[in-house]
Amino acid sequence: MTSEHGWMRVCSPSDIPIGESHAVKIDAGRSIALFNQNGKIFATDNQCPHMGYPLTRGVVNGGVLTCDWHGRSFDLEGGGCFNYECDDLETFVVEIREGGVWVELGDGTYKRKDQHLRLLWEGLLSRDSWTISKAIALLLSGGVSENNIVELILRHLGRHIATSRGAEEGGEIISLLISGLKVGKRYEGEDRLMALSLAGRAASGSASDRLDVIALPPPVTWVQLEGWIREFSRNMQDGRIERCLYTARENNYEDKIFKLLYECAVAPHYSGFPRNLTYLSDLAEVVNEFGWVDSSELVCNLAAKMIGQGRAEPESLHREALRLMADLLPDIESHNYELNTKTDFNERALVEAILSVNIDRAFKSISEAIHDGVSIQRLITSFVLLAADRMARTPVDVDAGWGALSTEFNLAASLRIAYKYGGPSVAAKGLFHAAWLTFSNRWINIPLRDLQDPLSHGELTVSNAEQGTDQIVNSIRSLNVHGVTDEVLGYLGTDFSSNSLLKEIGGAVLWDDTNLQLLSTLRAIFDEWDHVNSGDVALGDGHPARHQLLVGLARYATDVRLNKNSMASINTAMRFSEGRTTVEVFDT
Repeated sequence: MTSEHGWMRVCSPSDIPIGESHAVKIDAGRSIALFNQNGKIFATDNQCPHMGYPLTRGVVNGGVLTCDWHGRSFDLEGGGCFNYECDDLETFVVEIREGGVWVELGDGTYKRKDQHLRLLWEGLLSRDSWTISKAIALLLSGGVSENNIVELILRHLGRHIATSRGAEEGGEIISLLISGLKVGKRYEGEDRLMALSLAGRAASGSASDRLDVIALPPPVTWVQLEGWIREFSRNMQDGRIERCLYTARENNYEDKIFKLLYECAVAPHYSGFPRNLTYLSDLAEVVNEFGWVDSSELVCNLAAKMIGQGRAEPESLHREALRLMADLLPDIESHNYELNTKTDFNERALVEAILSVNIDRAFKSISEAIHDGVSIQRLITSFVLLAADRMARTPVDVDAGWGALSTEFNLAASLRIAYKYGGPSVAAKGLFHAAWLTFSNRWINIPLRDLQDPLSHGELTVSNAEQGTDQIVNSIRSLNVHGVTDEVLGYLGTDFSSNSLLKEIGGAVLWDDTNLQLLSTLRAIFDEWDHVNSGDVALGDGHPARHQLLVGLARYATDVRLNKNSMASINTAMRFSEGRTTVEVFDT
């Protein structure tokens, strides 16, 4: 084929009899379709924008090209699609000259960002996984950044949660959204697409109209808003909280909002709502990534639902815990946290108290550690690694309790962000919530052990890191939950790259149908693994229990794995974005 100035000679007119079609490959992954209608030749992309079927196998009638697979129809000349969840078809100018058919292909520059963002929006509204994956693949292939893609998902999600989801459901969706974005940035190709597609699929759903929230009329001060929000939180009045938050946002009090939200969330009466702190941290990360303009509706609505949600009468043990917490917290609030710099303390005594099935002892051990000057970040590390250690050792021949254990882990890890936005006092109060959660999960039968003692294990007999990661991933895929513990520990006892192992385990998580169940925990493991390799002792650097992060993740991924995956759809979406037809994909 000959080309010049964006034009390409693709065939001779005789190659396309009247009423027939003809496909011509123009590069390794793309072909165009030529149609001869009453002597006039039309050129389109040969890939149906719906699911990639070759359009040369379609039918043309009255200027309308109809795909033979799912019946999507297009204007043959202009390319417009007459159906939903389908991009417009790309068409090309055709000239007959010098005895050949010439097609103007242009310079290949990506020019369909707006169309593909609209396609993503349609997929989000209809909850169509294929449309979501396809649109994201096209956008990524066109060089559109993950943040641009997630901004659109975020705008949809604000209205979706405001009209269709409560605090718990909405919080879980937010967690999956921010986790998909952050995990996706650690991968390339299909792995990155999978992580972002999971985020999009989690966020999809109806987004109905509702009355706009408007700011309270002036004058309104922050002192007034703070007092009202605290009162409405105590009285479970989320609608009133939302208007106050919106007013605070409109009056440029954004820098004060999350500290107040955290202070409401760590109040004793919310100790039975462990995911509140986790989801608030996810909301804070959303604002940090995208700013208040794009996330305002989402934050004001969902945060109000979380700190204003209804609470049932607590049972007797919980009432006692609330009383103990209420007695301790005033002293925790007035404590001078500039003195909390110690990283060396009696961690075993703290862990024994937390696991003692004595909530009074557990709470007092935390209070004593704080007053002894232990770093709040170091205490958070103990809670994080305690949860990871329990995940690494939970019995799996019966119910392993992964839901409870992963909630413990994610709550503890989220206290890092609570510290960042709410300060050390908020994070310290959050430790009491984490202790109560561990107490309420006390049915999990895991023997007490000192976190300072490394787990014993055998050796992994492989010659290089690739063989080691392959063996571990194979154990995950073959559901070898008993063997994977020793394999991970054996790998970590070598000089092989632990970061490579975590990335490979994460890839195995992404490609199984349990991926949504593990995505938030995977993101937290990535973050905590960065912390324990940061050089900061307070964040866990050098801690003997740090390896339990990877062991716990590997066991969790193995024990809940279904050995089903969405690889075919994601791979097809990637090939689709390269311009290949479905037939070509399946042939290869």
